[in-house]
Amino acid sequence: MANQRSVPGKQNRHLPAFILLFLMEGDTHGGAIWNRLSEMMPVHSEIDSGAVYRVLRDLESRHCVTSYWNTEDLGPAKRIYHITAEGIGELDKWYEDICLRKRNLEYFIKTYNSIRPVEANQPVEANQPVEANQPAEANQPAEANQPAEANQETHG
Repeated sequence: MANQRSVPGKQNRHLPAFILLFLMEGDTHGGAIWNRLSEMMPVHSEIDSGAVYRVLRDLESRHCVTSYWNTEDLGPAKRIYHITAEGIGELDKWYEDICLRKRNLEYFIKTYNSIRPVEANQPVEANQPVEANQPAEANQPAEANQPAEANQETHG
């Protein structure tokens, strides 16, 4: 299950992009990819190794990666993945998509912060009506909108 900070949606949406990106740096096995994901993106620790292998199989079926068995190293044989020309083309498409999403998210953050400043960023109670186009402090209790001196007089 996704962590509490997550919102509904595909949590592994960009997993193929990261896998292709890692494979651009060199051939490797699925376990190493999963370890790298866990180290580089601890917020996405809900990504399980099964998801990595499912994406690798999908990428291989679409000819974005190829694989071969490494039996030369000590220990059990490992399937090593290699990015193909088709995979590089897909990685380029992911790059364009992520850049567009980044611009959209930057607009969202800028607009959100202008409407609801960070210091007033308190969660709204469930089922509490919120007036649109009002600053965040307009949705706080009346005493919270008064200057500090007024609050001391009424509560002191």
